Amino acid sequence: MATPFLFGLRNLLPDLNIDVIGCMYVADIFHRCSAIDRLLAYDKRRGIGAEISVLRRNRPENGWEISFVLPRSFSSALVSFLSGAKRRIGYGGDCRSFLLTDTLPGSDFQSEHLSHIYMRLIEKINGKPIKEVPLPVVVPPNGWREVVERKGLSEEYVVLAPGATYGSAKLWPPDRYASLASRIADKFQFPIVTIGKLEERSVGSHIIESAGVEGRNLAGECTIEELLAVLRGAYVVIGNDSGPVHLSAAMGRPTVTIFGSSSPAWTAPRGTATEIVKGEVECAPCFNRECPEKDPRCLLAIGVNDVYNAALRLIGEDHIEKS
Repeated sequence: MATPFLFGLRNLLPDLNIDVIGCMYVADIFHRCSAIDRLLAYDKRRGIGAEISVLRRNRPENGWEISFVLPRSFSSALVSFLSGAKRRIGYGGDCRSFLLTDTLPGSDFQSEHLSHIYMRLIEKINGKPIKEVPLPVVVPPNGWREVVERKGLSEEYVVLAPGATYGSAKLWPPDRYASLASRIADKFQFPIVTIGKLEERSVGSHIIESAGVEGRNLAGECTIEELLAVLRGAYVVIGNDSGPVHLSAAMGRPTVTIFGSSSPAWTAPRGTATEIVKGEVECAPCFNRECPEKDPRCLLAIGVNDVYNAALRLIGEDHIEKS
């Protein structure tokens, strides 16, 4: 969701060098971003000192003119301050406004879609409202087809992303993913591929085994580069509101996103072929990591048929089945 900001900044300041600093696992996403000049990556496991060290080693001779702070954390504003940038632009709140030279109200950080919220930072130097926000763009690695083949995948497969780092209030039940996988495989004979972190591997295995379908569990087996390749090759990607669906949508792949406690108005994946499925309950979005009622009604309100038909709408209207 930061890539529209980068392209908007490049359009406004075509002759300025644009550096992006990010932790290593995020930096992989920006390797082929044509809007930036230099990518500075640091090891997040080494703490804030690693980030500051990278900045000091790569500081331009005359320093940075402007530092845009996209995250709303205190540490991000502190790093911007220590970078020595003459102007430091970001959202206020969280006791960090004194570290910035230009602030937008922290209360506005959830007022619209996050990609639009980032664009507001550009308005601080442009002085004009930005009406059109480009779609996110993520470029898969060269030779992504070869990566897909090395993972043992065919030309047509469906990717399921049943995990979410934020918490269980984002996790649609695995048994429903299994039922969904079974229906998709029965109709299209597509292999089912599950992805995620290593600690989500058991969930991926459960889904494939319970569905009784041909499939591959790649949870914990992909680098970010390999994940991009697998997502790029997918016929359809279906997952919870988490990183993989944003990457998929930004590469133009048909993407279905399941929302629980979070808000699609704020963080829906943007792309050329996306569908959102959410449960219509009065308590959502609550943004809780864990549901205080233990069983999130927002997720339980989403049936297998709801997600299945959302996927079919991306594949072709003629296949839609009535609820």
